[in-house]
Amino acid sequence: MNHRLFLLVAALATGFVIAGCDRSDPTAVGEDAAVVDAGDPISLRHARNMTLERHEGFVVARFKAASATGQDAAQERSMTVVLAPAEGPTPELRGDLRGATVIRTPVQRIASNAGSDEAFLVQLGIKDRLVAVGGLGSFDDDIRRKARAGEIGQVGYNWHAPPNLDVLLATRPDVFLMRLSDPAHTPVMLRAQGLGIAVLPTLAEEEQDYLARAEWIRLYGILTGTEERAERIFAEVEARVAELKAQVADRPKPRVLWAYPNGADRWIATVRGAEASYISDAGGINLMARPEDPDRDSAETVSTEAILPLGDEADVWLIGDIHAVPPRNPAIERGFRAWREGRLYGNTGRVAANANAYDWYQTALVRPDWVLSDFVKALHPDLVDEPFRFLKPLPQGQYQ
Repeated sequence: MNHRLFLLVAALATGFVIAGCDRSDPTAVGEDAAVVDAGDPISLRHARNMTLERHEGFVVARFKAASATGQDAAQERSMTVVLAPAEGPTPELRGDLRGATVIRTPVQRIASNAGSDEAFLVQLGIKDRLVAVGGLGSFDDDIRRKARAGEIGQVGYNWHAPPNLDVLLATRPDVFLMRLSDPAHTPVMLRAQGLGIAVLPTLAEEEQDYLARAEWIRLYGILTGTEERAERIFAEVEARVAELKAQVADRPKPRVLWAYPNGADRWIATVRGAEASYISDAGGINLMARPEDPDRDSAETVSTEAILPLGDEADVWLIGDIHAVPPRNPAIERGFRAWREGRLYGNTGRVAANANAYDWYQTALVRPDWVLSDFVKALHPDLVDEPFRFLKPLPQGQYQ
């Protein structure tokens, strides 16, 4: 099962529920309230981990994560958040909305524990609203400088530790964008809610499609009062992706090996999922492709023996990665045609190495059109004039 999805479902199963948290008016709605009328759905063209409904005076965002394997088959856990204008009355929440978190919009003070959520705000032009971030790993120089100077707090990154409640209490965000990576962090999240901190779960990275991930910018637009800009950005992303796919549709398909050395005789190969789809959408063939399975990771560890037979087949080799460890025997690469012909690339084009900041895990999620453009340029150099962003050509013997 996909490791991140497993952790998320496990966390939900241990009590990830959204309790009422309207800091502007904490008065509870009476138990005799009628069932809420269905709102008008806001059409989401790709995202599957959330739904949006526009009601009179507020927007309902529903978040979900499902497990489709084993004894948890078809099990789905859901969370609900109500986004209500700060200048309007407190919405009367009825039916299944009773007890939902109410977040007053547009939010002005935002905390986040994931770099990709920061990147959404950067694209929307509102990074100045951040009052706390995960740490010093932001690719954005201004955010990283402010965090280092103590001008904004460091709440802890989602993959490393539960959020630091002292920082959240000191910065008092209007909303905490929380990516939950470990069920053990759930009690801290519940405590944050109990202390009056509005938590909005972020599941963009758990989406199985790169456009679905990017479409979460539409939620952030509603949340921050930048809906028009968010819609414009996402429309631009969709249009550019469609344009690039059309350009390569009738082209010969280069064969691509996406595998970086992981030490000894092990390699990490991209075999499925949103990442692998960049190869096919750029008009290529993934030589290490495996059947799609939403419950499995996009990458797998393979042996040197598994990639050796591909030496003469690979036209392009994505050999570089921020986690790459040079192989024990460098003679292996010299047997690959892509190595000899110098068609080697890495996903390390946007790296602030001295800050341990990698934009592949941040802006790449928000702007998949830029990523796809890089892949098309690598596979069909004559089709793209703009410079590489996330990918970069690598000389022989370099892996980052």
